[in-house]
Amino acid sequence: MSIIVAVTKRGRTVVAADTLYLTGPHKDYARDLVGRSKVTRVGASLIGMTGWSVYQNIFDHYFSRLRRVPSLKDETSIFEFFLQFWKSLRDRYPFIKEQREGADSPFSDLDSSFIVANKHGVFDVHGNLTVWKHKEFCAIGSGSPYACGAAHALNEQLGSAKEIATLSVEAAIRFDDGCGGPVETFAVK
Repeated sequence: MSIIVAVTKRGRTVVAADTLYLTGPHKDYARDLVGRSKVTRVGASLIGMTGWSVYQNIFDHYFSRLRRVPSLKDETSIFEFFLQFWKSLRDRYPFIKEQREGADSPFSDLDSSFIVANKHGVFDVHGNLTVWKHKEFCAIGSGSPYACGAAHALNEQLGSAKEIATLSVEAAIRFDDGCGGPVETFAVK
């Protein structure tokens, strides 16, 4: 119940996200919460996450215990990081139930999706730990079909990664009832 979009255009990468947080029927917005954002800066990378809100608490706790910033430069290093994260979820956070991707799937599921954006590119991490690198844009969250359609339509018309990302998130907010609030944008350094 979120939308996060990453767009690369003319050598610049921007990540945009909605700011609505849903916990059951309860709504909160980032402007009313201290230090909350769906996008976290980890070293030189931006990591956006959708799914259960508690993942932000888990991520903050997990990163506070790491001795060094992980290398997130390609699909393999990102897969390795999330594989270690998945193992930690099972060891350190016993309140997390085992999720399955589908009835016939042999794979577990994080029940969350992630975007990693940095100078090496834009990557999305699916709940089953599949990692893909994208050339121009990608979106995760319940509003992703709307955001991807908007990004595709706007990519040839607009020259700014920030404009494309912002308008794509706004399209998801307009059409997906799980997305809302003002749009936040973050630039990859």
